[in-house]
Amino acid sequence: MAGVILKNVWKIYKGNVEVVKDVSIDIKDKEFLVLVGPSGCGKTTALRMIAGLEDITKGEIYIGNKKVNDVSPKDRDIAMVFQNYALYPHMNVYDNMAFGLKLRKYSKEQIDKMINEAAELLSIGHLLKRKPAELSGGQRQRVAMGRAIVREPQVFLMDEPLSNLDAKLRVQMRAELQKLHHRLGITTVYVTHDQTEAMTLGDRIVVFNGGIIQQADTPLVLYSKPANKFVAGFIGSPSMNFFDVKIVKKGDGMSLEGDKLSLKIPSEFASQVGEHVDKDVIFGIRPEDIYDWEFAREKNEDTSLIASVDVTEPMGSEIYVYLTIGKYTVNARVDAHSSVKVGTDLKVFFDMKKMHLFDKSTEKSLLNK
Repeated sequence: MAGVILKNVWKIYKGNVEVVKDVSIDIKDKEFLVLVGPSGCGKTTALRMIAGLEDITKGEIYIGNKKVNDVSPKDRDIAMVFQNYALYPHMNVYDNMAFGLKLRKYSKEQIDKMINEAAELLSIGHLLKRKPAELSGGQRQRVAMGRAIVREPQVFLMDEPLSNLDAKLRVQMRAELQKLHHRLGITTVYVTHDQTEAMTLGDRIVVFNGGIIQQADTPLVLYSKPANKFVAGFIGSPSMNFFDVKIVKKGDGMSLEGDKLSLKIPSEFASQVGEHVDKDVIFGIRPEDIYDWEFAREKNEDTSLIASVDVTEPMGSEIYVYLTIGKYTVNARVDAHSSVKVGTDLKVFFDMKKMHLFDKSTEKSLLNK
């Protein structure tokens, strides 16, 4: 097993197009690290540079203690799982899994043993004689995983391996990937644009945007203490609400003031917020931290507002509600038993202990420095 280190890595294409910019990541041995971000953010390019499928413009990459900048992909001791599975259509499952082992001159007995162990691990023993066209999407993905496992690599690289599966199968395969990682303990670098996948799979998550690392931390820290507005909006579903407001001194405290919006700032934030009095800032709060007043666990008139209900989406365990407050459009996740109705007003409570504030110009967090 081995860790992976990227030191000040750049990828610049012709025309001075910077796709990956000065990226440094230290991936620990046995860690499951997820690279996440919108399309075109540089995450897949970073993965392909680790694999050796893309040249590095500047910087260094190490797998274990070995610098691999000039090492060919086949000699990096990695195994890659692709989005489209990349199975040979004319070969059955057994031969697909055995292909790389045969090239490495393993004996038939060794190949049989390794494939049967992987097939048992992935519950695909009954599929070994079938061809890819005879398999479901989930089965093909298991075969692709099996082909990677039998190589016994130091590092797994996975490029959006679940994106072609339907929603129910994605959830199932996420659980299987977690179990597989716990059993094998192989360092894994996983690329996705789906933040739910990132949150459920990753020991740590690296959030990319514009080729730059925005933040790298555990799922809980990214969710509760985002470094900037981009991370705050990207992590969490539905995404965080944002309001352009001003911090105003009010009596012996402070409040956020906007269009038909006035919310008292909790006293515990006074030391962090005080220097920004009378300044425009961006206020953020997650939909799950806005409550129907009737069902709020604690109630404070200083942090409640009246909102117009535009749309409701009953989800069974809760209701997604789309509201209007002044010029702001607001998403809330309220109790499933709420009597909220479209076209009516709803009194909502903001849990301001969960608030986020961002600098208007830099968009960096004012509370999580």
